[in-house]
Amino acid sequence: MLPWKEGTVYFSIIWHAHQPLGNFPWVIEEAYQKAYFPLLQMIAKYPEIKSNLHFSGPLLMWLHDNHPEYLDQVVNLYHRNQIEIVGGGFYDPILAIIPDKDKEKQIQLMIDWWEKNYSVTPQGIWLAERVWVPSLIPILNKMEIEYIFIDDYLFKMVGLSEEQTFYSYMTENEGKSIIVLPINESVRYLVPWKKPEETVEYLTKGRDFQHEKIIVMMSDMEKMGLWPAGDRTTYKICYVDGYNGKPWMESFFEAILANSWIKLTLISEYLGRKHPRRLVYLPAGSYDKMSLWALTTPLRKRLENLHQMVDQNKVETELAEDIKTFTTGSIWQNFLVKYSQANIMHKRMLICRNKIEKTEKELSYLSSERFQRIWENILASQSNDAYWHGSSAFGGIYYLFLRHSIHKHILTAEHLLDKLRNQEGLKEISSKIQDVLLDGQPDGILENEYVSCYISSLIGGSIFSLNLKERGYNFLNVLTRQNEAYHTDDIPIVQDRFEKWTFQDHFLFTSVKEEALQKDTYQDLGDFANKQYDILQNTDGSITLKRKSVIRLKENTIQAMVSKTYYLNHTKLLIKYDINLSSTIDPDTLLFSPEINVIGVSYPYKTTGTINGKQFDLAKLVNPPKCKTLEIQDLNELERVSIVINFKKAIKCVIFPLFSFLKDQVGFEETYQGTSIFPKITISGKKFSFIVEIIFKSFNRKEDY
Repeated sequence: MLPWKEGTVYFSIIWHAHQPLGNFPWVIEEAYQKAYFPLLQMIAKYPEIKSNLHFSGPLLMWLHDNHPEYLDQVVNLYHRNQIEIVGGGFYDPILAIIPDKDKEKQIQLMIDWWEKNYSVTPQGIWLAERVWVPSLIPILNKMEIEYIFIDDYLFKMVGLSEEQTFYSYMTENEGKSIIVLPINESVRYLVPWKKPEETVEYLTKGRDFQHEKIIVMMSDMEKMGLWPAGDRTTYKICYVDGYNGKPWMESFFEAILANSWIKLTLISEYLGRKHPRRLVYLPAGSYDKMSLWALTTPLRKRLENLHQMVDQNKVETELAEDIKTFTTGSIWQNFLVKYSQANIMHKRMLICRNKIEKTEKELSYLSSERFQRIWENILASQSNDAYWHGSSAFGGIYYLFLRHSIHKHILTAEHLLDKLRNQEGLKEISSKIQDVLLDGQPDGILENEYVSCYISSLIGGSIFSLNLKERGYNFLNVLTRQNEAYHTDDIPIVQDRFEKWTFQDHFLFTSVKEEALQKDTYQDLGDFANKQYDILQNTDGSITLKRKSVIRLKENTIQAMVSKTYYLNHTKLLIKYDINLSSTIDPDTLLFSPEINVIGVSYPYKTTGTINGKQFDLAKLVNPPKCKTLEIQDLNELERVSIVINFKKAIKCVIFPLFSFLKDQVGFEETYQGTSIFPKITISGKKFSFIVEIIFKSFNRKEDY
């Protein structure tokens, strides 16, 4: 009997390749040499192998500039019908969290790029991090996108069996529909960790006498070359000696081709032959691990423990299946709650892009080309990698340089937009109050053509974004330290109680130890840090934040009013504090400390600051003599900026670095996240005032240092 008469299965392979915007050229080159290039050569070696390829926009631009011959080969394989190009958002954004207009721009930009450069039209789209929400359907339908891929995990959540995920389906929202193809989880975990024969064995589950079933395999190209694998890497497994002396990829392709009942297909070919099986409605979600990572750390630990019990057969079989099916974790959007810096980037992006739309309406007589570079920077700022964190392979928001890239694109868009508005005579409002972070509370905005400053009334009346616009530099690109589920007891983790924003107000004992400040074990006697302040916009353009609360001492409680007014002038920010106490406090007992946090370096790290002209190392705790001036410089040749903090009289400051511990393949990587400064202000009488001046500098030449 011929094999096809015993049933066949369509098998569609999708290779996804992506590099974060702002990643280092030498890192991408290594990925090219060990993953992208050898995989394409292997596909070309086997003309009967068909693959669907998706490249993100940042990687496409890099390949076009550095290895155009690679893309030429991709197009040659496309024209001989061996591969299909899959589209998506150009900068690999999470489509679910950006406005509909931007969704369209991102998808169209990818289509236009391929058509302009190679006369190739992408088919279907790839969802970044496979984040799905039903509200995407009308947009995708409007753009005539035929199909998308969604993890089979979400299909099983609505009651489909494993066998039922071996088909394509139709889904709809608001009467608009699109075809969805389940990504098979089992095959994803077999490749390339098991011998190819195990994948072939799994594919027998899809053998179908009606010749309709399809199993969709998805894999990151980087996984097939860059990932660690015990004492070697997947490059050695896939392209050198595999598990038996022969490259795994060769064995895999040959095993597939040796079984004629496996019908390799491009997605569009399959959909041209087979209609979707029926209608299905899927919940919002992503792949299983992403849903787990988006949980808060305590909940993530609980769910991981539950899954571990299932894996160790400590749960009854029937219950184990229910646990795996229905314990779903969280939706991706909760990363914006879990990491405040992710929310800041996202909401700053929204503020800027909304201002662009407003300006387009105000200047409707201008051509769209005048706004092109501005929009390109905003779309680039939506690149997903810096907005979330998963594990060792997905450091994401923990990498300062990725956050820096996002902030830089937002600020570049703002700077270009400011110039355009100024040229067209549109007057700017330099001071305003609005809910920037969309948390239901008013925030203050101070800005001019040089600097922008964003102040939260909800979190201590503190600054959460402080920017030198022309350089695209956010001095508050600081990540608050927190405990992650993978952290162990043998590393010095610090869980910050308060957001590491600037001008968080503390009342401290004068005897407070430097190490206690660094490790966040000190006693804050006040009730001001991270707490709600009243906010007021003044007629002179300044913004005042006030809070009336208490200072709790051992013997009594003192009423206190803290008022701070922020003034912005050119490249200087002035902060005037007025503090009123209900009774006098012994200045030898208590001090006031308005905590200042700044980013001192970008990548490559060059950690240098100066106190009264003397250098110090930002990577070490410093308890210097009294100082009037503190300057922190970013000596990166591409940035060339510094921030100067001036006090009206010499005071003591404790200065220390903020480090997080990111788990990698061999242990924990200590990553710099910012520099924390605790000024020690003497409390003198029931009423006292002081001023802090912040000056922003930029340098045009390296020798200016």
